[in-house]
Amino acid sequence: MVEHYYRNVHAVVFVYDVTKMASFQNLKTWIQECNGHRVSSSVPRVLVGNKCDLVDQIQVPSNTALKFADAHNMLLFETSAKDPKESQNVDSIFMCLACRLKAQKSLIYRDVEREDGRVRLTHQPDPKSNCPC
Repeated sequence: MVEHYYRNVHAVVFVYDVTKMASFQNLKTWIQECNGHRVSSSVPRVLVGNKCDLVDQIQVPSNTALKFADAHNMLLFETSAKDPKESQNVDSIFMCLACRLKAQKSLIYRDVEREDGRVRLTHQPDPKSNCPC
């Protein structure tokens, strides 16, 4: 991909086709591509298996994808663009990313205290967080 696509990246969504094992196997290449362009490990990453409505054609079992996602510190979602019952996961993907991005930004600005013209930042967990993921 063109290098400028990697500048100022706030999140990465890796999508594979659950009906094509080759699509899943190519994920390693895409992860290496991101790492090669210095996408920070703090950037939230999500793994999405698409076409989960094609149950009789699935080549990538959910447990295989989950192990991969866990190994790469990613959340796993399975969805279908065509099946309305499964497409709701698309909303969940972006809501989850939004929560993670908001939480990261909150860490930067949380508990700013001014003393004698100085700014002191303290990092404390947010007990009111209602992130769905």
